[in-house]
Amino acid sequence: MDQPTGGNIALRQLGPLPDLDSVVFVRKQNRAFVTGQGPMATSASKGARRFLRAGTWLFLIAGVVILLVVGAMEYFERQQRAELEGSLRTVDAVVVGCDNTATSVPAFRYTAEGKTYEHYPPQTRADSCDKKPWQVIYVAGNPDLWAVAPDSPLPPFEDNIDAIWIVIGPCLFLLAAIYWLFTWFQERRAGKEARLAKEGGLLGAELVQAKYYAGDDGGSTIRLKYTMTPPKGQPVERKRSFSRYDLNHRALPPPGSKLLVLYVDETLHEVL
Repeated sequence: MDQPTGGNIALRQLGPLPDLDSVVFVRKQNRAFVTGQGPMATSASKGARRFLRAGTWLFLIAGVVILLVVGAMEYFERQQRAELEGSLRTVDAVVVGCDNTATSVPAFRYTAEGKTYEHYPPQTRADSCDKKPWQVIYVAGNPDLWAVAPDSPLPPFEDNIDAIWIVIGPCLFLLAAIYWLFTWFQERRAGKEARLAKEGGLLGAELVQAKYYAGDDGGSTIRLKYTMTPPKGQPVERKRSFSRYDLNHRALPPPGSKLLVLYVDETLHEVL
């Protein structure tokens, strides 16, 4: 097959090619790739893939560590609570001060750890002077900390772990999953680009339309519509969008401009 002018083609040619000087390259680096003077321009760079892999492992390990620490703290707090509850003792009590005078205040008298205690309830009870058996619950080693059964003298259990530490672990796992997803896409793209560079051959193509799209986040894309003729096939029209390009978006190439396509099969090809 005749070599097109404008440089020596180093890649396998799958059909007639335009002169290199007339070809519009989306990435300038690909001209050197076509002539065997450099690698193919890629969108999945090794640096980006290393960064994403490192981020995935960083967030995953940090999430595991935080969950383990939070879990250990939660276990320790609940063990302390269980020990306190295990120290509670129940004894019989009698109510004194029920002489039906206006100034009388009923109190509970009980014996704990060899000593008699008499305490007023923290809140007035309407049933204090009822003729019924009474019991109190106190903390072993501190009988002054008491409550009328079945109430507990201990305050309600409160988790002292800040809620942000409970939430941050799952959030780190979510970030790790997002980074892994981006890594998977990048690795998949890198695999396709490696196969293109190794197995691909060149086809000539013709530009039908080029459009520029400005993104709201400051990014932009260029969409190319082009026609090409696959080996042993009929001319087909294809579209391809590029977020990385060397074209001037203010002066896009006109319809009819010549392109080169690196072709492996119908599902894997790339405009250079």
